Amino acid sequence: MRFTLPLLIVATVLSACGGPKLTPEQRVQRETNLAQTNAALSEAKTVTVNGKAFRVAHVTERNQALVDLVGTPTAYFVADVEAASRAATGCNGRFNPGILAFVGGNIATADLAELRTKVSGRFAGWSVSLAC
Repeated sequence: MRFTLPLLIVATVLSACGGPKLTPEQRVQRETNLAQTNAALSEAKTVTVNGKAFRVAHVTERNQALVDLVGTPTAYFVADVEAASRAATGCNGRFNPGILAFVGGNIATADLAELRTKVSGRFAGWSVSLAC
């Protein structure tokens, strides 16, 4: 117990001082990606798949779509997201699981609405790689 408080203080100081530092090139790329995403979101299309409305933003520079459910949260799945990307862009889309790849279970049958409610911060939609 005597060591707990000093260890917590040291850990707090180290975590506040440390962390990844972006190079100038990485900062520029990050800003470019953000600008591209914002431009695509401003021109997003709304499509309906299986009775559900989705907002689809096509980020042409990265050959990617960002897909998000519109309206009242209801169960939707990877197949719905991929179908929405196809309907809006005319391209074949493949869901990018990202961190979800490390979640146990079958991502294809996971309810994305339930996962979406657990995401904090800015959510621009599920990422879909496009093959046009």
